[in-house]
Amino acid sequence: MYTAFTLPFSFMIHIFAIGSYVQTHVVGILLAIIASYAVGFTWHGPLFGKQWMAVNNIPMPKKEDIKFSMMLPGLSANFVAVFVQSAVMGRAFQILEMPSIAHAFIITTIFWLPFTGLTILNSNAWLGKSIKATLLDAGYYLVSLWAIAAVLYVTL
Repeated sequence: MYTAFTLPFSFMIHIFAIGSYVQTHVVGILLAIIASYAVGFTWHGPLFGKQWMAVNNIPMPKKEDIKFSMMLPGLSANFVAVFVQSAVMGRAFQILEMPSIAHAFIITTIFWLPFTGLTILNSNAWLGKSIKATLLDAGYYLVSLWAIAAVLYVTL
């Protein structure tokens, strides 16, 4: 049973375990980040780029106006987010001792639903965004997390 004294200690044990996971699985985490970026560039590029820009009322920029530096804040924030997601998800996979990649996808979907899928639904509802925009955003994050899960499972 947890008490006021043991709960912070238990929390710290898991934080240290995540840190240990990161130290021993750097390659897997970096590959997961690359997989996530690949999904992002494919999803927001050739697959659904035009539709995503249209439903979000983003005008198509001219090629000469596009600069890589414009993407750096988003890419940097995404790097941090995927790094943390990969570290926590990888540690969870260790704890749960995933018997197959299918189980990794199921657990990932269970993580995604309340913490990402429904958060996007709520946020987009308040912003007045369309169902199509919501499905594109939520679908991207689910597929990205599946890519991360696949890499983490294979490199576990």
